Amino acid sequence: MSDRGLFRGYALNAIDAKGRVAIPAPFRKIIESNSKEAVIVIAKHDADPCLSGYDREWANLLRTDLRATEARERDAGRDFNTHTSNRRAFTLTEDVGFDASGRFIMPRFFLGKAELADWVLFLGTGDQFEMWNPHLLIGAPSVDEDTKDLARYLLAERGVAS
Repeated sequence: MSDRGLFRGYALNAIDAKGRVAIPAPFRKIIESNSKEAVIVIAKHDADPCLSGYDREWANLLRTDLRATEARERDAGRDFNTHTSNRRAFTLTEDVGFDASGRFIMPRFFLGKAELADWVLFLGTGDQFEMWNPHLLIGAPSVDEDTKDLARYLLAERGVAS
């Protein structure tokens, strides 16, 4: 797992009326390096009003991690709901292919869940990346002020009021 590339950095990209958006080039390189294919997995973030994105290989590693967590919890005599954790990890996901320039069509369900409209703010978070409506990020109590300042700055650079 140590040879996996990590998602770092940020980008603010436009999303068009058909839901097309481009994955930032550095993120695209990591996806292709980690899984050898031009496919991302899009998932509802488990805590925040945004989406998570990652490569298919990370999904396989997540499954292995969930199995290990289940074994640890059961060995410790604690209840662990396998079905709930698997649904959270694998039901609200969709595999989406992207072209050579990183463009893909955001699935409609996820557009609505993350309230994405004109802009998508991509944030690298290590093994995954987040996709935010930048206006929601600015108002999110769980997001630190420096990240909110970054969103405000990127919107101002594009001439968009925050």
